[in-house]
Parts: sequence; structure tokens; C-alpha cells
Amino acid sequence: MTENLPHPLVPAEVDIAKLDGFMLDTRRVLSSELLALSSGDEFKAAVTLWCRAWQQRPAASLPNNPTILASFAGVSPQRWAKIKDMALRGFVLCSDGRLYHRVLAEDAMRAWEALTKRHDRTKKATEARKKGRDETRNDDRDDAADDARNAQRDDDRNDQRNEVPTVARDRTGRDGTGRESSTGIVESSAGRPRAPARDEPSPPADGDDPGVSQAVSAIRRSVAEAYERWFDLPDRPLTPADEELLADWINAGTARGLKPAEAADAAAAEVQRQFKRLADRDGGPPRSLRAVLDADVRSAIANARPGRGASGGGSRLPEPPTPYAGHLTAQEFSSWVAPCRVAECDGVVTVEAPTRYVHDWIVANLTDKLRTAWGAQSVEVSVVAKPAQAGGAR
Repeated sequence: MTENLPHPLVPAEVDIAKLDGFMLDTRRVLSSELLALSSGDEFKAAVTLWCRAWQQRPAASLPNNPTILASFAGVSPQRWAKIKDMALRGFVLCSDGRLYHRVLAEDAMRAWEALTKRHDRTKKATEARKKGRDETRNDDRDDAADDARNAQRDDDRNDQRNEVPTVARDRTGRDGTGRESSTGIVESSAGRPRAPARDEPSPPADGDDPGVSQAVSAIRRSVAEAYERWFDLPDRPLTPADEELLADWINAGTARGLKPAEAADAAAAEVQRQFKRLADRDGGPPRSLRAVLDADVRSAIANARPGRGASGGGSRLPEPPTPYAGHLTAQEFSSWVAPCRVAECDGVVTVEAPTRYVHDWIVANLTDKLRTAWGAQSVEVSVVAKPAQAGGAR
């Protein structure tokens, strides 16, 4: 009669099979009657059934069927009949007709509570990131409209310059009054940049100017991170043509009056966007940066404004969500924490970074802040490559 049996020790919806295992209390096992009274086969069957029960739904339970139990224990039905009493020590039959292990049920409920809290945090973090992306898209659209209006005003001014005389400028960018032009670029009478004369210095090559060299290195790091993050291709070498292209992007930016670092920021951000787009479309990694990225990167550089950063419009980053608010800056969260899978359990914050580059930066700069934000005892950072066809729980 099931009405005389206890209620199930674990609710029916509890499923923790995704967790690799449970905490084994070694002192409890070593002092248990099971260890003292069981034979080798009986003890082996008991531990095997614990593992089987952990993977069942409800967790910590087993079906009350001798044939299935013998199969789970890895023994014949005849052998099971002899060892079942010792192998099932600690299990109790409940009103739903299943066997539940008393101690394992306690561990299962603790694990289920932790998973539920993690799921809630993931949901909240995902909603916060989505809200932030929507706000960023709106800001980008406003910036694009501003860029279009500014471009029209520039065209109007250039048309006016064609109709009235302009002050001649020498090769240093100074006009006849000794004032330096706003960009320092030699301009024609139409106000548009012209090619330098033969005796004027050419733009510095990569390595000639420390600023240019550092900017090229920044784009190179972004490309390497993109290959690893979106296509799981760490340490993929760039071709000589690709290396030349990186310097061309910087020169294209400096020709517009951008600083090398500003051009690098615009190029690096666009590289990440284009790689993500390829990954989302299952397009595979680009074999040639020039063929796949060049036009988009040059467009991003052309739309960047001097002194306004890579976005070209000073787009506002969303404030970090709970629990990071007040502990991390918007830049730290968006650039380094948002791409990761972050979880907290039993006072330990685990961070799964998509690349070694992100891993090393977080270890060097954010572990103390993350520990404080979560109120945890320690932070563990690891590298977990992005699945080929799949970013994270928070």
C-alpha cells in the first residue's frame, strides 16, 4: 500500500544529470556499516547504483525493478538476488514507487538549488545584455544619422570653397597667417586632401613610428582573438598580404586625421563584428582578410571621428548588471566579462573565458573585483573554447 510509504525525497522535476558528480564524504564512507559489512562485489554495486541514481530523474532515485537494477549494477539477475540487500543499503521505497537514497537526496537538492539560482542569474544577465545591445543599436542609428548630416554639411562647405578663394597652405599645414590647419593635412584649393608632393615625406611604415607600430599590433591581437574566439583557431598565422593590410588600415585612418590608436580601435571593433557575423552564419573563418573584411573595416574607419573613439559617435555603454554594478566599469564588463560564462557556487566564482587573451586579462586585472562583486572566497578562470556551432550563463 503506497499510502503507508513516505513521500518522494526529491521532487519529480529535479534533473541534475548535467552535473558530473556529487560530493563524496570520505569520513562517512570509511565509518559506514556498508564498508564494514559488504563484500567487494556488494560495495562495487552500491557505489555504481549511487552514480546511476544521480543521473536519474528525479535525481537520487532508482526504479524499483530487479531486472533494471541488476543491469544498472552490472551483474546478472541471479547475482543481483544475492547482493541486492547490501547494494541497496541507504535506499528507501517511496510512494511514487521509486527507491531514493537518503544521503544522496540531500546532495541532489543542494545541487538543484544551486542550478536554479544560476539559471535565474543567467536569465537576468541575458536580459540585461539584450537591453544593452538594443540601446547601443539605437545610439548607433542616431550616430549614423549625425554622420550623414555632418557629411552633407562638409560637402556644402567644400562646394563653397570651390567658389571662393582659399588661403594657401604650405607643406607643414600652416596657412599664410602662420596658423596651422585643424588636421595638419595639406589641402588643395577645394579643401580636400591631395597627394603629397614627391619631396614630401611618405606616411611612416609599420615600425617607423611607434604609434603606428603599436596600432598595427593592436589590430593583429584583435584578429588573433577573433580567430580563436569565433572559430576555435588559436595562434593562426597571418599571411604577408594580411600583415600589409593592417598597416594600410592605419594609414587610411591617419589620412583622415585619426590618431593611429583611434584607427586601430575602429578597425579592431569592426573585425570582431565581422567575425561574429561569419560565425553566426556558419560561414567559416575568412581565408583572406582583404577579400572578406577590407571594405567593412575601411568604412568603419571612414565613419570614426577624431577624438571620439572607435564607435565614431561616442555610443554609451550599458551599465553593468547585478552583481557587477558598482564594482566594474561599463567598459570592463562589456569588453571582458560579458563574453564569458560566469557562475558562483559555494563561495567560488568560475569564469569560462572564450580565449586565452581574455583569460589572461581577467586574471591580471579583474579577479579581486569579481570576488568582491559576488561576495565570494575565490575566483577560478579557465579557457573554454566557443563551440563550433553554438556564448553564457551568468
